[in-house]
Amino acid sequence: MVTKKLIDSIYKNYNHPPESPDELNLGLLFDYALENHGIVIDENDLYIGSVDPKSPFAVLPLDHIHEILELGDYIAIILPNSTVFLNKNNSDVNVHLRMESPSLWSKMKMSLCKG
Repeated sequence: MVTKKLIDSIYKNYNHPPESPDELNLGLLFDYALENHGIVIDENDLYIGSVDPKSPFAVLPLDHIHEILELGDYIAIILPNSTVFLNKNNSDVNVHLRMESPSLWSKMKMSLCKG
């Protein structure tokens, strides 16, 4: 099961892309997501056919992907501030958007602006 704690751990452990997209675990996509998600990879991009073409997650630059992981029934594509979860059994896609807490400085500015 994918939990908030697991997602936080993923962002912490995979906070940089690999030196080369060749180091990504692209085999997971072909083993589990090719049929249900229409995965296509060219020199620079990963195309996800099961995502609406108007979505910013339909085409992912390979150099923005930090890691590709298998998490139970999902293949997770880790990006700097989001994760795309592709269901291994059907064409369902879920996206987690990383929401950073405001910094102390931002909180102080907001409190001063309110007053």
